[in-house]
Parts: sequence; structure tokens; C-alpha cells
Amino acid sequence: MPSQVVIHFCRTCGFGAPAKQIAEAVRRELGLTVECRPGFWGCFRIECDGREIFSRWKSRGWLGRLGCGRTPTAEEIVERLRND
Repeated sequence: MPSQVVIHFCRTCGFGAPAKQIAEAVRRELGLTVECRPGFWGCFRIECDGREIFSRWKSRGWLGRLGCGRTPTAEEIVERLRND
């Protein structure tokens, strides 16, 4: 079972709220330590024990960097971590 999750998010793009929701769900459902770190433009990336489990940039390319597309739900991330 993983032990630490880090969520990097762009404040400018409004990704702070989804980052907090995911962090709360991971803490509540899995009891893991979660740290939310403000990042740079268009960033929304989740790491678990140093491994990337989600990257908006990789999943959406340039569109992700422009803030297009969707962020994952808290349920999706919890499920990924459970299966990790």
C-alpha cells in the first residue's frame, strides 16, 4: 500500500478546489498522507511515493496545459491508489 501522495496544482487555472477534494478523499478512504503543492501554469499532477499516477499534461497534451479537459474525480484517484 502506498504511503505518501503529493498533488501539484495550478492556482491560476482553479485547480486548488479539485486538489483539496482529492486530498480529503484519499485521507478519509485510505488513511494516506497527502500534500497539496501549488505548481505552475496548467499543472495538475498526482504522485504516489515518487511515482506519477496522473498528469493532466500527459493525458491532454497541449490542451491540458491550457486548462482544457477535466481533472480526475476523487473516486478515480482513490481507486487508482487502491489498485497500486
